Amino acid sequence: MSFDVRPLSNALGAEITGLNVGQALDNVTFKAIRKAYLDYQVLVFREQSISPRQQINFSKQFGPLDAHPSQGTNHPKGYPEILIVSTKTENGRDVGLRNAGPRWHSDLAYRKRPALGSMLYAVELPDNGGDTGFANMIAAYDTLPSTLKNAIDGQLAIFSSKREGIDTSHPAIRTHPETGTRSIFVNPQLTSGIEGMNDTDASALLNDIYAHCRQARFVYWHRWQPGDLVFWDNRCVLHIADHSRLDDPTYIRHMHRTTIAGDVPY
Repeated sequence: MSFDVRPLSNALGAEITGLNVGQALDNVTFKAIRKAYLDYQVLVFREQSISPRQQINFSKQFGPLDAHPSQGTNHPKGYPEILIVSTKTENGRDVGLRNAGPRWHSDLAYRKRPALGSMLYAVELPDNGGDTGFANMIAAYDTLPSTLKNAIDGQLAIFSSKREGIDTSHPAIRTHPETGTRSIFVNPQLTSGIEGMNDTDASALLNDIYAHCRQARFVYWHRWQPGDLVFWDNRCVLHIADHSRLDDPTYIRHMHRTTIAGDVPY
């Protein structure tokens, strides 16, 4: 089964065309997709028309799936593996997670085994707004000034979730288990400190690293198209959602997300 791969930016990301992920994939095709995923960190599968079950089946080829901890945000029709990311309401209540990803982060980084990757499928899109930013943490690490690299390398960062009451420590610089590359793993949304460092010093160091990571040369902003399925590598990519229109009642952004479970960072 053949498909085309086209880079989307100098930072990271590629679009995949000519492939229907709802169909069973042969081993050659799957290996080619996995290689593209490792090469580009973010894949955009264009013009998909898939059911929740098809999205789950495709996602599971990359590993077991994680359930999202938010209560009442999973698919209501028998697909608990799917998280609903939506600005829609029914009977005055949100149908899914409305304010997902307001700051740069990687999914479930506060767990002992953070997410390997996430897949987000566009079901309904607004006429404008709702873009998603992706930042390449491999490139950010490679170009990190030596003073910051020496200060953060070898440190254990603390990741916290108020919702789950979890504090977990992971290497601030992690090694990718499949490629061996190193990348920055701390993020503004979920990193609460650095082990053995006082809060003032930790905040100053982390803020300098975040400022480096936000540079435009590391970032690709994805403007969603109908039928897009976006798959990103949480082990080496940060992402953020544009919520500038979140309070606009005419703004409808409805997505289905699956999350592939990962391993313990090292």
